[in-house]
Amino acid sequence: MKRWGIELLLVAVVTIWGINYTIGKYGVAELTSIDFTAMRMVIAAPILLLITYWIEQSLKIDRKDFMRLTLTAMVGITLYQTLFMEMIKYISAANASLIISVSPIFTTMFALLFRQEKFSFQKLIGSFTAFIGAAIVLLAGDHAGQSQQIIVGSIIGVLTSMCWGLYPILANPLIKKYTPLRVTAWSAVIGALPLVVLSGTEVFFTAFTLQPVTWFSLLYSVFFVTVFGLVVWYIGIQKIGSTNTMVYMYLTPLTAVIFAAIWIDEHIYLQQIVGGFIIFIGLWIVKYQKKRIAAPEPNFKN
Repeated sequence: MKRWGIELLLVAVVTIWGINYTIGKYGVAELTSIDFTAMRMVIAAPILLLITYWIEQSLKIDRKDFMRLTLTAMVGITLYQTLFMEMIKYISAANASLIISVSPIFTTMFALLFRQEKFSFQKLIGSFTAFIGAAIVLLAGDHAGQSQQIIVGSIIGVLTSMCWGLYPILANPLIKKYTPLRVTAWSAVIGALPLVVLSGTEVFFTAFTLQPVTWFSLLYSVFFVTVFGLVVWYIGIQKIGSTNTMVYMYLTPLTAVIFAAIWIDEHIYLQQIVGGFIIFIGLWIVKYQKKRIAAPEPNFKN
């Protein structure tokens, strides 16, 4: 496939992910966040395993790596996916998407903490700038009568962003050894187990009584957000590189805001626009490098 074709698919993925900030709200209107995520992962995990085996002809993970894989799955699947659904139940799609856009800052902070990167004032200034933008976003809008709900949702949003920021730090040693798709497929399997225990198996017997709009939200999340989104995302990483692929993540808040405004008539405040702009300035400061250093190619294990 030509580069323009891959980039067009990546635009489709970030658009799908942006729309999910609104579509996901329908799922948690009838189901709890844990129940929704449990059903989603139970359906998506075997599909991801089949796709991984079809592409790579192997699902092997060394026994010594299962402890880190389990921790990665708990953070990136069990916690992040559940907190994400809980977050969008409480706050607007615009605020939720902009809070999650701060996750690369948390990635930088955790990378410094775990000594995967060196400290620099550039990263400190960029992180501080992004947090100022996030604070402006959280203060946006008319909160009268909803202040407690928005505060709860915002706290959950920050925790969600932290989980998404920590996920690549935990996964980094695994991704250097295995393909990202294999790590994600096994993470989905392992991450689904505690969700099933917490939700209880009876939740799956209620599937036949769910409203059509709930099923629409669930299937959209399974097939478009998880399966199609992740597979295309990792094809992008493989074909055009992780840096060129990650740039497309910055389009997600834009699609989330536009779709929410059109679909559910969500009001866009000037503070959200200003805060989002400041967040992206902070991200640019953190990520900007005067000299590009080529990273060694990972040695994926079959």
